[in-house]
Amino acid sequence: MNREPKILLYDIEVSRQVVEGYGNRWEFKLVKTIKEQQLMSFAYKWLGDKKVSYLSRHDFKTYEAFVFSLWELIDEADIVIAHNAKRFDNKMAMRFFIEAGLTPPSPYRTIDTLLVARSEFKFPGNSLNDLSAFLGIGEKEKITYADIETDFMSDNPSHKTLKLMEKYNKKDVDLLEKLYLKLRPYIRNHPNLAVISQKPNTCVQCGGDHLQSRGYAVSNSAVYKRFHCQDCGKWQRTRLADKEAGQHKSVYVNI
Repeated sequence: MNREPKILLYDIEVSRQVVEGYGNRWEFKLVKTIKEQQLMSFAYKWLGDKKVSYLSRHDFKTYEAFVFSLWELIDEADIVIAHNAKRFDNKMAMRFFIEAGLTPPSPYRTIDTLLVARSEFKFPGNSLNDLSAFLGIGEKEKITYADIETDFMSDNPSHKTLKLMEKYNKKDVDLLEKLYLKLRPYIRNHPNLAVISQKPNTCVQCGGDHLQSRGYAVSNSAVYKRFHCQDCGKWQRTRLADKEAGQHKSVYVNI
């Protein structure tokens, strides 16, 4: 049965940890933690949708309900995409989940655009803003959430602060999607969308069906037909899948 993969692009904003201690910025002795980091807001978009959505801690009666709303999103996703996902967004999300007494969300695959940029290219800089500017897809909002965090984390933040945070957070997801689509044909370990959607004759990377035969791919043990996706630009080859009703079915895999 065919099914469309649920691909989630998301970005979280987290408050700073507040501590007391003595020393200086190079040698600091922590004495007391005043306030632990908390989830402030997150923006997200399902790949293929037009709208970037946004939720903040102020949209919920309790902080736990707010954290659960993020859990529900990730639980629904087949693939999650974030910039610095593996070292920050995913790990911080899991920290908030276990802190709130939640069990792990259902298994998902991760695409980390920061790791893709570092492993496949030599860009001048690998931050979301640097990559977006270099590739001509836009720039982050000039204000950073650190500038408005104190007001935002208060019980009665100003309307201006709330709107600035929303604008900042949503812009990051807008840039993230554009960056992902730029990098997508270069991602070597991208989850195979043809397998996830159970559509064997479609592109492994974008799910498109405009595949053009372009010569052959040669391995140490066999020669395969090679195809180029006319939708996203990904190169792929065929492999022989399991027999069905006495016939072989071709599926595509990454080169």
